Amino acid sequence: MAPTKAEFQTVLAQARALVQEQLELTEKVIFGVAKNAPAGIGERLEALFQRKGKRIRSTLLCLIAQSGTHKPDPQRVAHACAGIELLHLASLVHDDIIDGTDIRRGQKTAHKEWGTQVAVLIGDYVLSQAMQCVIDEESHDIPTILSKAADKLIAGEILELDQSGNMGLSFEEYDRIIDGKTAALIAGAARIGAILAGFDKELIENCAQMGSHFGIAFQIVDDLLDYGFGSKNLDKAKFTDLGNGLITLPLLYYFDSSNAQERAGMESLIAQADQAGVPEKIIAMLNEKDAFKKAKANAQDHLEKALEIAQSLPGSLFTEEIIQMFSSMDSRGN
Repeated sequence: MAPTKAEFQTVLAQARALVQEQLELTEKVIFGVAKNAPAGIGERLEALFQRKGKRIRSTLLCLIAQSGTHKPDPQRVAHACAGIELLHLASLVHDDIIDGTDIRRGQKTAHKEWGTQVAVLIGDYVLSQAMQCVIDEESHDIPTILSKAADKLIAGEILELDQSGNMGLSFEEYDRIIDGKTAALIAGAARIGAILAGFDKELIENCAQMGSHFGIAFQIVDDLLDYGFGSKNLDKAKFTDLGNGLITLPLLYYFDSSNAQERAGMESLIAQADQAGVPEKIIAMLNEKDAFKKAKANAQDHLEKALEIAQSLPGSLFTEEIIQMFSSMDSRGN
């Protein structure tokens, strides 16, 4: 039976409450990094760490880790979560520099606050500390998973930059980009959670696939939100992807079903995307080809695959919360 639908933000708040003790321990580990940092770095890190995100990755890790028959050591879970969150934060600091973003989570971005040079180095320091969080982990697989997730994330970001403005981007290249820049870290969090839960190799691999499907769906929904599709109550700047020359899934579906004249018209509009009224024209053309509906259906397909795996996990309150998270993802902008 399909789980009852609820808004994603509500479900996420419930999930965080269920693993609140673990997340509080994670915060202590993260702020310990700032406390132990050299002068000139610690103060900046503390300011950065105060700007808490949604903790989606660490919440998922905690839920999976708690869903086994034996409860894991809370400190192991907290250090793994801190590693995941710090790696994510380091990538955001660097992304904001690349994208020229001025505001993140309602406050000035690191490079706007401290200058580009310092922000790059702060991002590097956070990345280094992410690895330090799991260096003493008794399962040697966990530091390797975090390191490989970092590799894929960086490779995905580089591929996205290389393909910026490429109107001939293929579906396969798009998949490689989002698998790297978004899905890899969520898959890594799920894999680590499964190891900490004491699952066997097959179930660990299934959890990683589950995280990957969820991550891909998450990014597709993000692509849709950038056009304002489904973002009624979301405080999110629109059309940033177009402004940065990023060709995302709705445009791929448009090009896939267009003739040469339609393609040329769309390419001309994309070149003028920063002009008033142009993004709205692009949206109208995408709607004519059902591009948004096709992209949402693609996201839903990945969510259903993630749900199928989640429903095979040992039954518990934690598993039920994972299922609710996946079920509500397509309402993330409501």
